[in-house]
Amino acid sequence: MKRTLAAIGAAAAVFGGMVSIAPTASAADGWCTTTIGVDRGGYHTLVPATSSGSTSCLMGKGSSGEAVEALQLALVICHGLDTGGIDGVYGGQTVAAVRTLQSQTGLYPDGVYGPDTRGKVSWRWYASPGVGSTCARL
Repeated sequence: MKRTLAAIGAAAAVFGGMVSIAPTASAADGWCTTTIGVDRGGYHTLVPATSSGSTSCLMGKGSSGEAVEALQLALVICHGLDTGGIDGVYGGQTVAAVRTLQSQTGLYPDGVYGPDTRGKVSWRWYASPGVGSTCARL
């Protein structure tokens, strides 16, 4: 009985530590449901955004649409990660790709896209037609 209680206590301590270091969603303005264009230095990219245009938004397993597609494009092309395709569906492979990116960049690997993860993503930036493209953070 003592071993069981000790194991439960240790698990609770570990879980409690994990919860306390997990990122909060309070900094997000809502769910990513669309994309907005961002221009910088002659380059243009699309990034996930809320319906009101805020790029401080969340996506996770079950999300879908153009915002997910923009994230998948960046993960595949700029980070070389496998999202299971650029299909606009935030499924298990996209979760795994986001976790990998988060681990590689020092974030808590929860697989949820939010403001902290957005800052670590290298987005695909396009120049004028025929000029080229590059990958860079916002």
